[in-house]
Amino acid sequence: MWPLGIVLAGLAAVFIPAGSIFLRHYAVPVSSAVGIYVCFLVLCFYVIALAMPAGRALFGSVLGTKYKHIVLVLLLAAPYIEYAVGTHDFRWSALLRVLAIPSAVIAVYTFLPVRNNHNFTWQDALVGAWLLVVVLFQGFKGIWNVPTNLDFMGRLFITSLGAFSWIYVRPVPSLGYNITFSRKVLKAAGLNFLRFAAIAIPLGLGMRFISWNPRWHGATQFALDGIEIFLFIALLEELFFRGFLQTLLTQSFRSWWVGQLVVSCLFGLFHILHAPFPNWRYVLLASIAGWFYGSAYRNGGTIFGSAVVHAAVDTLWRTFFTSG
Repeated sequence: MWPLGIVLAGLAAVFIPAGSIFLRHYAVPVSSAVGIYVCFLVLCFYVIALAMPAGRALFGSVLGTKYKHIVLVLLLAAPYIEYAVGTHDFRWSALLRVLAIPSAVIAVYTFLPVRNNHNFTWQDALVGAWLLVVVLFQGFKGIWNVPTNLDFMGRLFITSLGAFSWIYVRPVPSLGYNITFSRKVLKAAGLNFLRFAAIAIPLGLGMRFISWNPRWHGATQFALDGIEIFLFIALLEELFFRGFLQTLLTQSFRSWWVGQLVVSCLFGLFHILHAPFPNWRYVLLASIAGWFYGSAYRNGGTIFGSAVVHAAVDTLWRTFFTSG
């Protein structure tokens, strides 16, 4: 268990400066700060632990009963309870959504079981559509309200739900949800980042989608931005699009390039709602990005590699370029 402990302790330490800035900016009471931070750390524990062998074994033992689906919903509801107790912001409407979002996924896979775990099924389509609706239309907005809408909690919550569901409820073979610092993974991430940058920078400048506008605030802030994007955005999107969709569609089409192409286009369309709607320039660049994220995942064998590329692209974009 020690590698898991080291990773979580390091993550907790990294976010202490951000938490201090947060406290000074919003001046929240100590009890609220504790409730928010404990909720955050528990959700981080789910996200990180499920990507490590020790964590999977731990949750496997906890969920190894005939009541595992009830236990799973309660596990996902626990961080909200911790937040609500600390902040005194308990609301039944929020708790019902925290229970309903995972219950819908678990109900589909429990009462309409998938017969072939290797292929993409209509049950997967239902679950995928439900999760996209929740994310795109901010179904978790208003759950974590103190001192402001904590959108990152919802993203960690959905990432946890996806990982739990596709590991224990409806197993996705070769999901690739694991943290691996191997040479193979890092090489795949580096090469696909460079290939995408070689296409995206001139294309983005030519389409006036981006413009050169450096906003460098130091190496510490740059690293913190990268970690935040990796944890709150890249992991969720890569788990869904690469680990879940690309893996299953590749098996269904019996072709890696068809599966990767379809998912890349879907990933691009996922960004169409960004202003100005419909944002076809964003769709085009995101589709190209999706191809290289998919290649990093396929070449490295883990979504960790594609999430690293994803986070690097978004961090450099945020730091050095302005959207047109």
